[in-house]
Amino acid sequence: MQEISVTNMLLLCISFLGLGLAIIAIQANRKLSLRLNKALELMNSLHKFNETHQAKFNTLEQKHEKLHEKYKQSLTSELEDMLYNLKTSTSKAHASEIEMIKVDVDKLMAKIDELSQQDPTAKMYAKAHSLVASGARIDEIMDACDLPQAEVEVLIGFQKKARK
Repeated sequence: MQEISVTNMLLLCISFLGLGLAIIAIQANRKLSLRLNKALELMNSLHKFNETHQAKFNTLEQKHEKLHEKYKQSLTSELEDMLYNLKTSTSKAHASEIEMIKVDVDKLMAKIDELSQQDPTAKMYAKAHSLVASGARIDEIMDACDLPQAEVEVLIGFQKKARK
């Protein structure tokens, strides 16, 4: 057999060392790629969750506004009818009775407004929406409404999208 020269032996060792380093780099890259894929999947699922949540919120907000407007119109119509009857009536007893009814209607309107403000979720998102519209910073909105950063960012994104 032929003897391997020192130079060839040194080159062979360097080649094996380079091959080992390449294998280590490939494995590290594979692990990093798996972590990045997991992070991307989590971000996508969070985005889908936020879209669903925003859609539900919008639906609830629309229902709330329609219901509030319906009650307001109904009460306004009744009040207008009573006032019309008051103008056509000559009896002072009827006038004072209608005035008492007007006071009751005003109380009912105040109660409706109060009840609409008692829904904590709607109140929280309405406040967040107004803060976003006023240009508040993310951390301010998070503190004021007790919302996670991701939801605030989604609200800001929807606000920007709505402006376009």
